[in-house]
Amino acid sequence: MYDVLANLKLVESSRICLHESHENKRLHKTRQIIDEEGILRHPPLAILMQNDQYLIIDGAHRTFALQALGCKHIPIQVVDHADFHLDMWDHIVPVAAWLQSVEQNSEFRWETERLRETPVAEMKIGNKERFYLYPNENRQDDEWRMTLWRQLVDSYNYSHTVQRLPTGMIEWPEVGTALIRFPLISLADLERIVSEGHVLPAGVTRFEIDGRLLNLCIPISLLKQEQIELEQWERLVKKWRETLRLYSKPVYMCDA
Repeated sequence: MYDVLANLKLVESSRICLHESHENKRLHKTRQIIDEEGILRHPPLAILMQNDQYLIIDGAHRTFALQALGCKHIPIQVVDHADFHLDMWDHIVPVAAWLQSVEQNSEFRWETERLRETPVAEMKIGNKERFYLYPNENRQDDEWRMTLWRQLVDSYNYSHTVQRLPTGMIEWPEVGTALIRFPLISLADLERIVSEGHVLPAGVTRFEIDGRLLNLCIPISLLKQEQIELEQWERLVKKWRETLRLYSKPVYMCDA
């Protein structure tokens, strides 16, 4: 039988990398819940990069919250590259003042047809208008593209409710809304971007992963220790191994 708990590791916080920024409101709520409960229920998921750092691919807000609470170690479920699929989220947003602010941003160039270069994003407006947003300057470096990408997402992310859908689930948004679609990036590109010190906007990457470890209820007091008490950790792993259940049916979770 596959021992999924063998992939659960306690890693020093300094060895953790994040590929996306955070949303302040969501981070505050996540931190408050973890602090009040005194436990981390679901460990973030991560991959081991070539530089021996661990890249969080799911659970950025939990990781930020743990670091903010003074945790010296972060529990992560390490997944193999072959065990997940990297995709992107489409964003559905009400048409509002943010759209005009992007239109007036001189750093973007709007095109009605896709060009040979990769756009920052594709935008579809509910009245069947389609645009491609490109950098107005002839620059294709990661730093510039990440700056424009964050400017676009930040223009609506903090002032409107964003509906996230798997890429391609719908072709056109409803009247009064806009669909923002981002170009797919490879895992190699993601690792390069992170290694260069850049981060993506929050909520644009989507990782499809099987076999998540949930509801472990890891004590925060343990994670704050400079030196982990291995006996305590081993007792927890033993308890989880005895109570672990595999659910093979789809599960719907409300991400409130």
